[in-house]
Amino acid sequence: MKTLACREAGFDCGYIVTGETEEEIFQKGGEHATKDHGMKEEDITPEFKEKLRGLIRTAG
Repeated sequence: MKTLACREAGFDCGYIVTGETEEEIFQKGGEHATKDHGMKEEDITPEFKEKLRGLIRTAG
């Protein structure tokens, strides 16, 4: 299981994205970011995704 804490991504938010794969984390996290933080798809740049990639934790 992989996790990504929204707060670590720079938002004042306690949401934690969970998923089996990095792709699932990005898909769920993108939905959360657009729905709850008003981000647009174009705001989720390759540079932003690379920053997030470094924040993903693997539970184990």
